Amino acid sequence: MSKLRSVYDLYGPTSLINLERSIAEGKIPTAAELAAVLEANSEKPLPTWFIATVVKSLRGELKRRPGRPKASPLLEIRFALAKARYPLYLAWLQKRQRSSGLEGWSAVRGKHWWDGTPHERAARIVTQRWLRHMNWKAVLNRISS
Repeated sequence: MSKLRSVYDLYGPTSLINLERSIAEGKIPTAAELAAVLEANSEKPLPTWFIATVVKSLRGELKRRPGRPKASPLLEIRFALAKARYPLYLAWLQKRQRSSGLEGWSAVRGKHWWDGTPHERAARIVTQRWLRHMNWKAVLNRISS
């Protein structure tokens, strides 16, 4: 009779199944992750693929690919959303600048994203809402390319 696995067994940070899945997706485990999995599963017989991975890690043969990692699909979706919203924020800020100025109401005057010209402010707003891992200059560069 097979033992039923819990959700934690399948997706927990010390799960062999989860580690195998992440390696299959191309993620290289860190030494700390391997140590945690080894410690949590030391009472059971370990699979050969796991032992080989630990040996490669100890020998320094596990290396991440050089260069920037590929963007995840979620990041691409968030960037597409930000790219679509940027012109709307820019048009609103330009219209506001012509009509009443960009001093703003008291709730936004002290915010860091409310500084600069309309295109800077639009990029800062987009960055604050969807692209927190980037700065506003990088957002403008990527939108314009």
